[in-house]
Amino acid sequence: MKIGVYALCRNEEKHVFDWAESCDDADLAVVTDTGSTDTTVQRLKAAGATVATGYVCPWRWDDAHNLSLNHLPPDVDVAIRLDLDERLQPGWREAIERAWVDGTNNLRYRYVWSWKDHPGGQTGLTFHADRVHGRHGFRWAGATHEGLVCWQGDRRIKIADGLEIWHYRDQGKRHTTDLALLRTAVAEAPHDARMRWYLARECDYAGLPEAAAQFAAYLKLSGGTATERAYALRVLARLTGDEAHLHKAAKEAPWEPDAWEGLAKIRNAQEDWREAYAFARVAVEAAGEPTHATDPNCKLRCLDLAAVAAWKLGQQPEALRMAEQAAAQCPDNPRLAEKAAGMRRLLEVQK
Repeated sequence: MKIGVYALCRNEEKHVFDWAESCDDADLAVVTDTGSTDTTVQRLKAAGATVATGYVCPWRWDDAHNLSLNHLPPDVDVAIRLDLDERLQPGWREAIERAWVDGTNNLRYRYVWSWKDHPGGQTGLTFHADRVHGRHGFRWAGATHEGLVCWQGDRRIKIADGLEIWHYRDQGKRHTTDLALLRTAVAEAPHDARMRWYLARECDYAGLPEAAAQFAAYLKLSGGTATERAYALRVLARLTGDEAHLHKAAKEAPWEPDAWEGLAKIRNAQEDWREAYAFARVAVEAAGEPTHATDPNCKLRCLDLAAVAAWKLGQQPEALRMAEQAAAQCPDNPRLAEKAAGMRRLLEVQK
């Protein structure tokens, strides 16, 4: 089995050596430079990577990544798209070799997108990604938020246990072209629910008045995922103030904590402690895995909400238990530690 890593780069000298080290077990690593003016290219060559040059005009991410993929030689069996700010974790090759059987041509794996405190520390948003695929029969589609498409033969996906990729995104980094490219993507494929969802989200990020209408348009399309539909409904609840959207979101994806948190916050503000506690507990016990459309800190906040509501309901021991659990999950948050300590002192006085 021949495994090749491919990537795009431009002015990413700070990432080169750690990225290259994580690729050591690959048979080759090919990076397509799109116009670096720092030492990125020199460092890549020094680290043993093959460097190609490519320019995409007008810029769009699918064309760029397809160009990068095409710089892998045709005798590669497995292709890994690994951006310069990502790292393959030890044991990755063995995990791929174990999973790449019975005609498998696409792997899903654990991907750590963000960190709660610092890179390599407590994980934040974590989900399954799919950027390990057969060298032939796949391409990228979409001007931005590009998706991997199997255009030749059947897509045969398997989860690769033990395969992990960690993301070390530069703080504050944003692609300023996303909004324009998403408008292009939606114009090209107006019935593509995925692209409409990303456009609506980007409009919301930018604070544009059209965000609510874009999410409403998305919800009329077929093909959306439950997690993305629930996200759209939660945003509509925030933008319109209509609580009914939160109930619909909870029904759409009851295994996610986010909609339940929204309902718990509303009841908390209304001082309806019984329902606030009930909604917060459902959120804390939600069993769904995090996705790109959920908040990894949601359950922590709901523990805090549930502790307050339980205390107000006279369930002090339960309130303390949840407050201590919240403080333990976020040891660097003095407010949570002080709340738990205050509850403990009051309980001791009551004894």
